[in-house]
Amino acid sequence: MRQDWDYKILDEVGNINYGTRVVQKKDKGSSYYVYGGGGATFMVDSYNREDCFIVSRFALSPKCTRYVKGRFFLNDSGLSVSTKTTYLTQSFLDKALLANNDVIYSMGKGLAQRNLDITSFKHLLIPIPPIDEQNTICSLLDNLNLVIEKKKVQIAELDKLVQSLFYDMFGDPINNPQGWEVKQFGEECTELRYGTSRPACENGQYKYLRMGNLTTSGHLDLTDLKTIDIPESEVDKCLVKYGDVLFNRTNSLDLIGKTCMFDLEEPMIIAGYIIRVRLSDRLTPRYVSVAFNMPSMKNLLRKMAKGAVNQANINSKELASIRIPVPPLPLQQSFAEKVEAIERQKELINQSIKDVQTLFDAKMDYYFGD
Repeated sequence: MRQDWDYKILDEVGNINYGTRVVQKKDKGSSYYVYGGGGATFMVDSYNREDCFIVSRFALSPKCTRYVKGRFFLNDSGLSVSTKTTYLTQSFLDKALLANNDVIYSMGKGLAQRNLDITSFKHLLIPIPPIDEQNTICSLLDNLNLVIEKKKVQIAELDKLVQSLFYDMFGDPINNPQGWEVKQFGEECTELRYGTSRPACENGQYKYLRMGNLTTSGHLDLTDLKTIDIPESEVDKCLVKYGDVLFNRTNSLDLIGKTCMFDLEEPMIIAGYIIRVRLSDRLTPRYVSVAFNMPSMKNLLRKMAKGAVNQANINSKELASIRIPVPPLPLQQSFAEKVEAIERQKELINQSIKDVQTLFDAKMDYYFGD
């Protein structure tokens, strides 16, 4: 705590504003995402928050605070906090809550799921430096965030470049304008296998990939990586290694079919909502992973998916039935080389993002740490 700053409990300086219950079946829409404590879910046609910092109330996860840009609908599993004083800015209050993510998570109670203890939350200590100092600190932190966001835009542009390259070399994978040989996907696979249904555990022997670790752009996100223990007799059935293709078979309708190449050297275990795909020597994993993330292919996968909007499914037989062009192997290999060059550029940018994030975290700890 900073000796030269005042500190007050949250209940003195902030209004706690709960979200509103919304039912997907009754409130269908396509304009604004519904957010709860765990992030975006379905969409509705009204909103109740805009550019707002939110906190999870129910089923707390280690990331229980987040800032949401733009207009959205906050449901009753989340809350927002607004300043009610003239000596505390909203921006500074938001950053104080973000800095206390781990403290807020520790306020969770319950065995089956951790729910936020509102009484403890109301007694969270909030630092109150002079207004000018609040503005200076927020400006510095906002500028660092802006640098990170700009670099993320660069990453997104490189992902678009990969798709443009695919179109140039192969054409659309559904329309197949080049007239490549077309085969059922299963005919060009040596294996389609589900992962394990065993739960994650603390300090497990293996790193554990779940559906959230596959991104919509076709990459691995190891930010929230769990571990698992699994009997040696089951390891070979659900272990993934370099060159495997991972397919997300169960998810919401918007996210079903996320596909990526496993491009790490360290083998990992996959969860049951993921299918491990091993290919014949006529298809390269880079080609397949990009093909399955092309817009027309994603549209096909959504049409194929069975089940509810928030729990759609594509099983291994359905995946095997998808028809996919099989271009000449040298062309696929040339594409893979180009993609890997782009991935190296992205890695440099990602490292730069990590460096700026480290500086941001250090500043947050300096201003808001114990």
